[in-house]
Amino acid sequence: ISVVGGPCFSSAGHVGMINAIIYQPATLIKTDTDLLSSGYDETTSPGRGAFTLHHNLTLIAVDKITAGSEIFLDFGAEYSGYEDVIKPNIDDYRKMDEAIEKMLEFFNKHAENIGEKAADEVYQFMKNDVLDLTAEARAPAARSLLPSTYHGLQEIMDKGGSALNTYPSVVKDVDWLKNNAYCQDNLVVGVSKIEHAGRGAFTKRDMKKGEVVAPVPLVALNYGRKALTMEEYLNEDGEEVAADEHGATKYVKTQQLLNYMLEHPQSSALFFPAGPLVPYINHGGKEANVKMIWSTKSWSRVKNTQNLEVGLLSGVGSIDMMLELVATRPIKKGEEVLLDYGESWAEAWKRHTDEWKTKMKKVTLESAVVLNEKYHSTEKTAPFPSPSEGDSDFGNENVALQCLVLYDEDKVERRRNEDGTRTKVYPWIPRPANANRLKHDDAIRSINRGGCQIVERSGDETSGYRYVVQAEINPDILVKNVPHSAIRFVDLPYRSPHHDETAFRHPIGFPDSIFPAVWKDLPGGHKDRDEL
Repeated sequence: ISVVGGPCFSSAGHVGMINAIIYQPATLIKTDTDLLSSGYDETTSPGRGAFTLHHNLTLIAVDKITAGSEIFLDFGAEYSGYEDVIKPNIDDYRKMDEAIEKMLEFFNKHAENIGEKAADEVYQFMKNDVLDLTAEARAPAARSLLPSTYHGLQEIMDKGGSALNTYPSVVKDVDWLKNNAYCQDNLVVGVSKIEHAGRGAFTKRDMKKGEVVAPVPLVALNYGRKALTMEEYLNEDGEEVAADEHGATKYVKTQQLLNYMLEHPQSSALFFPAGPLVPYINHGGKEANVKMIWSTKSWSRVKNTQNLEVGLLSGVGSIDMMLELVATRPIKKGEEVLLDYGESWAEAWKRHTDEWKTKMKKVTLESAVVLNEKYHSTEKTAPFPSPSEGDSDFGNENVALQCLVLYDEDKVERRRNEDGTRTKVYPWIPRPANANRLKHDDAIRSINRGGCQIVERSGDETSGYRYVVQAEINPDILVKNVPHSAIRFVDLPYRSPHHDETAFRHPIGFPDSIFPAVWKDLPGGHKDRDEL
């Protein structure tokens, strides 16, 4: 299970008002110099596999977003109902905005001369007959975006187009937001001051005692720990086999997500805190400077939610299951934000660190994070070796080399091989030909990444390294002039540090003082949970 919190979580989806995209490749092309230079050593740290190394997922604006505007993402064709001929889709909004602009130009120029009656007849002809002919099956959806008379065309354009005219409430007054909404911009990420904790959350500005540091919308997981438990059966050779195969041994692992979930010992549910950068907040114990309280906003129906049975919580929208992280004392700008995870977590972590040296497996192969730092360090870039140079990193069974393998199909060369055959060679390009630059340059990179092998290297540190690569998706061709930045190591499935069987796993304690009694469906605690 993978989850994303913060602005990605709180953004809405609307095909006519898309103004941002989730820049997925940001998690691939990130650097981890800050963490690795802080003294963290994944081969010896008890924090190995306890915190996620997938970070830096980014939202990028693809349109002008004015202050007070809601953020809208494209949630895909199925979510948005692209095929519904009654409901406008993204093409309907764009085409009708262009049509409205042309219609407005026509009526501004001719309406006064032809008279009101004739002007209205022309408009109705455009709205009905012309749309039926040009939009065909999508005519009902397109027509729904037009006003009843041509006099309303100007108002639509003044509001910013057909989508904003349909939903004017998506733009709020900034003063209203300051009084009624939550700020999602109080925290920044950095390397934690706590040993083995990885990264942490730090305040972006001074915070007063009692001030909301971050909103925490909750997502309930009704099946709790069971939903995050993975079972596999291995034979004596360590190969995965069927559960009923002779000699099969059962192994149980828990997903890393458990470490980020809130849990009460007498409840079967888990809760993911989806607030902005909230999952980065580490355990502070007695040094904690924030605490959780239920939302104080009038629009959040948290009191109703607190009276629901546990089995119904997964159907509750996060707006009605909202916590606030409030400062328990003044917090200076740049100070790390810390929460008390509870005694159970603290005891579990102490046991883990005490036993780590004895249960830790000797790690001899580096993960993708360490290898990418070697070849993509912000301080010094090492070139990927060519086949003639050889390198043990390419024999690492835990990782694979991935390349962005976009190329121009219209520009092909043919290279003669030693056996007399010829291989097609294409030049690398940063984005698909004839594609919208912003949409594709940012969004397409992760889609076109795949396994590859380096064939040749040219250039140097000053001019930049370039490579000829062979992509696994099409091994019969070569791609030349691939830049150094387009090549990365990735961890193979189930081989990354967070899949280590000795990795720490324990949820964050949900304070009993604010936990609703009706949600305590396991009075006997863990005993009841195991039986359930």
